[in-house]
Parts: sequence; structure tokens; C-alpha cells
Amino acid sequence: MGSRKSQYIWVYQPQPPKFTAGEKARVLEEVKKIIQHLPKVLQKVSRAEMRANRIYLYELAEQIKAEGEYLEYPYARITLQDAQGDNCTVDWQRHNSRWVTPPQYSGTLPECIKNIENDACWF
Repeated sequence: MGSRKSQYIWVYQPQPPKFTAGEKARVLEEVKKIIQHLPKVLQKVSRAEMRANRIYLYELAEQIKAEGEYLEYPYARITLQDAQGDNCTVDWQRHNSRWVTPPQYSGTLPECIKNIENDACWF
């Protein structure tokens, strides 16, 4: 019998950078400044938050109760590979709650946010 070849492929995935509280605040402020100049994203995105090395943009769907509880959906996610925002990817959440990274959406932080603004078929 012949030898059996492995069916597994090794993929290199570098560790995501660890951000300090100051770096997180700086990146979020930069995101909010960029969003202020993009009308479609400004209309859709109600909140932005940063967890680990990812920026989550949320869309406000509707008010649930009169007490002020709201239903939010993830609108997009930006994964940062460095603290300066020079290497990022944009992720889109599918209906089954899995995140997909379209291959054409990578670049700097401003470029990624503009990709969200310009592409209506994903966002």
C-alpha cells in the first residue's frame, strides 16, 4: 500500500497585538472622526466599541421597551493587526453569526471604513 498523505494544511496566524487602554481610546476616537465624514456609515452605526484587537460597529435596530432598551445588531467588524491602524481587515457577519472576511477588504483603518461606506452588497 502507498503512504497516506496528510489532509491538513498548516496556516500561520500571528498573535493579535495587545492594546493598552490609551491605544484603544486613540483608535476609537480616530474611528469616530472618520465616521463623522461618511454619511451612510454615520446613518447606520449607532455605537462603536473595541474588544481585544477588533472594532465592532453596531446598528440600532429598534426600541424594545419603553424603559429605553434597544436592540442592536453587529454592522461590521474591523480587525487590527497593529496599533497604528496600518494593517486592518473588514469583517461582515453572516445570518448564522459567523464572521466572514471578504478578500478585497484590507488596508489601513480609513480605507477599511471607506470600504464599508462604498459597498452596499455586503454592508
